[in-house]
This record gives sequence, C-alpha cells and structure tokens, in this order.
Amino acid sequence: MSGLCGLWSRGNEPDLAGTIESMARGLGPDGRSETLVLGDSLAFGVHHVPGFQGGLLERRRGDRTLAIAFHGNLYEDTLSSDTGALEAMLDRFEHSGIDFLRELQGEFAIAIWDSRGQTLSLATDRFRVHPLLYGGDARGFAFASRMRGLDRAPAPGQRTLHPPAIMDVVASSYIPTPETIYQEIRKLPPGHVLTRSQSRITTRPYWDIDFREPSGASENALAGEVREAFREAIARRFRRDGGSDRIGAFLSGGVDSSTVTGVLTQVAGRPVHTFSIGFGEERYNEMSYARIAARRFGAEHHEYFVSPRDTVEALPLVVEEFDEPFGNASAIPTYFCARLAREHGVEFLYAGDGGDELFGGNERYAFDRVFDYYHRVPPFLRDAVLRPGVETLARAIPHPLFTRARNYVAKACLPPVARMTAYTFLKVVPIAEVADPAFLRSLNGYDSARAMERHYTNALGTTDLDRQLYLDLKLAIGDNDLYKVSRMTERAGVAVRYPFLDGGLAEAAARVPAALKMRGRKLRVFFKRAYRDLLPPEVTAKTKHGFGLPIAIWLRTDPELNAMMHDLVLAPRSLARGFFRKEALERLVADHRVEEEPFYGTVLWNLMVLELWQRRFRDGSRA
Repeated sequence: MSGLCGLWSRGNEPDLAGTIESMARGLGPDGRSETLVLGDSLAFGVHHVPGFQGGLLERRRGDRTLAIAFHGNLYEDTLSSDTGALEAMLDRFEHSGIDFLRELQGEFAIAIWDSRGQTLSLATDRFRVHPLLYGGDARGFAFASRMRGLDRAPAPGQRTLHPPAIMDVVASSYIPTPETIYQEIRKLPPGHVLTRSQSRITTRPYWDIDFREPSGASENALAGEVREAFREAIARRFRRDGGSDRIGAFLSGGVDSSTVTGVLTQVAGRPVHTFSIGFGEERYNEMSYARIAARRFGAEHHEYFVSPRDTVEALPLVVEEFDEPFGNASAIPTYFCARLAREHGVEFLYAGDGGDELFGGNERYAFDRVFDYYHRVPPFLRDAVLRPGVETLARAIPHPLFTRARNYVAKACLPPVARMTAYTFLKVVPIAEVADPAFLRSLNGYDSARAMERHYTNALGTTDLDRQLYLDLKLAIGDNDLYKVSRMTERAGVAVRYPFLDGGLAEAAARVPAALKMRGRKLRVFFKRAYRDLLPPEVTAKTKHGFGLPIAIWLRTDPELNAMMHDLVLAPRSLARGFFRKEALERLVADHRVEEEPFYGTVLWNLMVLELWQRRFRDGSRA
C-alpha cells in the first residue's frame, strides 16, 4: 500500500523521528518509506509503491520554511518528475496560496507546512481517489492515508467505536464521509482543504462539481467536447504510465468499461489487455457482453470465474485491506480481476468508475422518473381528485391494480430522498426491531438517510437528476466505489486509473443538460449517442447490469459460506457485542433462507464483514 502521513506533536513526543518512520511503514508492507522531520514538533512521511508519484521536500527562504508531502499522480507534462513536481507545487503555493490546487490535473493527497502563520494544510483531489484520515487530542494532531498509519501515532490515543457508523455498515455497506468507524477520527471530503493553525481546524472545498450552468450548445457540439475531453483524459494517463504493454482495462461488458477500452485502444494505437470476471450464476454473469466488446476492439482478453471457495479464501484479505468495516461484496471480484491482470504482466488498469454518475446511467434514475408523471398532473386535479379517488378505490375494492395505484401515489408524494431510500433495510425493518435497546439509545436518533439528504440538499444542481448525480458522486463513487477498487487493485499489485474522473471531463459532463443525458426513462442517451460509432450495438442496447457478487445466493446454497454466516452473525461471541437483538438476527437468517431476492443476503454479508473486522482489529487491540 502507499500514501502519506504526518504528526504535529505538542512537543511531548520523545522520539518524533522514530514515530513518523513507524507511521510511514504502517502504510504498507511493500515499497519504500521516507520521512522529513521539521523541528521538534512536526514530521511528514511518504510510502512509495510503483505506479504513483510521491515525495517530500523542505524549502527554507529567509525566516520562512515551506514543506510538502505528496502522494498520487499528476497529469501535467511539466509535473511528470517527482522532484520537479514538488518544487513546482511549492512555487505555486507561494504565488497563489492553497487554491493552486484548483489547477492541478490528477489524483492526490497532499500536506503543506508554512512556518509563516504556523499553518498545516491537507488536501484531497477532486473526487478523493487518495483519501486522508485525521484526528487529534491533547497530545497533538495526526493524519494518514490509512488507519493503520494513524494506529502508530500517539494522537488521537483513544479509539471509540462510533455507533452510527456501525449502523451505516449494516444498512449501506460503507460509512459516509466525514465519519469513520471511530469517533475520534474523520475523513477529509473530496476536493477539500483542511487547515490547522495551532489548535484551530477548518475545512472547506476548493473545488466541487457544478451542474447549475448547463450549456446551450447543440448536442453534437457537446458530444464533441465530451469526446475530446475523454480522449485527453485517457491520453494523459497513458503518457504518464509510459504507454507500454503493462497497461490494461477492466472490461465488464457495460457502457463505461467498453468505452474506456475502445478509447484506450485508439490512444495506444494497438490492442490492449482486457480483464473480465464471471460467475456460474447466469443472473450475475455479463461475460458474453465483455467478449463482444473485446472482439470489437481486438483486445487480448482474459477471464476468471469467481467461485464460493474463492470468496471464503479472499474474505479475510478483504477485511484486512480496508480501514474500517466495508461491506461492498464486489470488492472480491475486483480483487480477482486485478490479480488476473498482474499475473499477465499488467501494472496499470483503467477503470470505468464514474461514468454512470456523470452521464445518468444508474437504474434508480429511471425508476424515479416514473413518479415525475404524477407531478405533471395539474395540482388541483392531483390533490382534489386523483389522490383521494385512488385511496377510496383501494379501500373499497381489494384488487391489486388499485393497491399498486395507492402505493404509487404514496411514494410519489414523498420527498425525493425519502423515495430513494424507501426500500433500504432500515426503512423496511424499523431500527428499534434490530438494535439492542442500550445500543439504540447511543444512536441518538440515527437516520440512515442523513448523508443522502445532506448531499441532495447541498447539490450544485437545478434538476432532480443533477442532484441525484451529485449525491452519487459523493457517496456511490467517493465513499464506496473508489475505496473498493483502489484498495483491491493495490492489494493485487496493480495501479488503477479513473479517466471518467478527470477534472476536465467531469466539468464537460456537468455542462451537458440533464434533458440530454436522459430521455424519459432511457438512461445514458447522450453518452451512447456520442459514442455510437465506437461501441458495439449489443453493448449500448443492453439493460444496466452492474458488477456484483452473487453473495446472497451463495450464503444460502454454499455449505462453507453458510456455516461462516451462522458463526459470524449468531455465535455467542458476536451476540455478546450488544449491538443487535438476537431475535432480529435469527429472523434475518430465517427470512434469507426463503427469500430469493438479495435483500437480506446483502445485510447478512454486511454483518459478517462487521464481525470479522471486530475480531481482526478490535478484539485484544489497544482500544
């Protein structure tokens, strides 16, 4: 693993150099670490692995000292060397202050010390490909790219489990920013700067995606802008990676990965390696579409079929790689796909994450459009005739048609976020039925939709689709997919690239009006039309599938996984933690046994990951 770390002590750290060296080594077992000690209270560390830039630099001019710690990749030709990039960034900081970050093209975590004002600044890239965690107490302030780096810091010394985060894992598979599994540690949001001067900490965004000024240009002109920006996004990364045979692409057979493969092939001027994961369960298998796309682009295609046995073997590794409990089961096929690439000599994998969230490709967007029709009815007819009429018919005539109509009207009248979360676990099963009474009191009115509500309300957009795209870029991408893919590819020894999350492309996508991105309930209309000459027609015509592990099926049908589920969810050791009611967990297991949909299986997997994480990182720990 790789990243950066730092410690600002209050002068009471007896071995600052030794502590920062330990923190840097804690970022990963492989690679090379370096440290920089600045006086008797501040130190930086960086851990290097292949595929990423990084380094440390101190500059003294008169009575002013500047220092920088950097990890990531920059896609400007003038910033291609590590030392040159560090020098150039300090020059820009001296000239423009921390807002020079707005001009950087790349993905990074960065720390800058300025002795003038005794100020420490931390920043993440626009979409937070490279995260930063931080915390402090009376002993000082520490930050790191990984929790295990902070584990070796004296501050914050306490590690108290954060009750809402525990429920987030169960309900959503991940913990929304800025919270973490610990009350004392926070995550810096995407595109944000944290400034610490003495004991005062402030955070603010230096960049955010803004959908509020859609372009009035023609669809063809906008398509040209997007195509040019996307090609340049891939070309920048291709040049940085040396343009060699070590480059490949994830290929699921969907629109995003197929477009990445096609444009990457054009930029390379030759076929590239592609890698796909399949499953024996046909419902979850898209391999036929991946093969169609691979043939279209002449790719050197490689496949691997993940089995339940693979899942059993990989689960402890997955738990080990994440800073906190993380239940996205597709981390497992992601790992096997990246491992397959490494076995074939590929060191850089290009991923399609972000395309759905920039161009309107998630199924939920189409589902939500159904309720637009209700709001197109004139208000006086809707409220005085339609709504009471449907309610009267549903009560008087016990027919499925009228019941569905009543349910439709009820959901159409909900606020947008309430409608989006209506079928999530803690909206279907009341939290009071799940949580132990004492644990429930510690949740202080917890609402599993709070992060979605916050992002939807604060979204820089004017249409409902814009707001949905915005919140998904923050949650589905920033807190979920990037975390999953980056950690699993690094674990396999591969560096991942996200061309859809290039700053120039994202801003071009934000200028495309929502009315072009979707037409009625048709997803990705603009993007598919923009690339209709590149993509196979079978790929553009297929319905949205997603990249998921059939874990709900396997937990029910595979004896080894089923036994593991029972142990992790219902064993006395697990129940003794006091989070959940025993009868609620037993009911979940029983309902999953007969329910063919993945609803309960997903929740049980989240509970399994939570318990495994506890056993690995909490039982017997210093906390």
